[in-house]
Amino acid sequence: MSEIESIIDDLLNEETNIFGVGIIKKDGSLLTQTENWNLTNDLVLINELLAQKLELGEKGISSIVIQGIKYMIVENTEERKIGTNIMHKGHIIICPVPVGGTGALVCYINPQAGPRDALFAVQEYAKKLTNFV
Repeated sequence: MSEIESIIDDLLNEETNIFGVGIIKKDGSLLTQTENWNLTNDLVLINELLAQKLELGEKGISSIVIQGIKYMIVENTEERKIGTNIMHKGHIIICPVPVGGTGALVCYINPQAGPRDALFAVQEYAKKLTNFV
């Protein structure tokens, strides 16, 4: 098992509300993803969201579609992008790696949980990926 796979396994074991994980490299390509979640067709939009540098007061991208599910972007900072589906189909947390960077840890969050329930774990594990993306 690679070190990346170990990090993903540890994250999934620590935070049971995370149902899917993807890791995007700084060049915008997909490094890896869990078998149950395919980000390949949505990479362009995710990378666009990651590349967006907001000035104070700017709204930026208001929604993103991943695997056919539309998420409203409810938080968009250098540390994290949080999206939620208003039809209760789950949430996404995208943590840039490093903070403000173009690589990212992308997680699909259990619809029964709030995205903030998993936020701390996602941010902590994103820091562990700095040398891999």
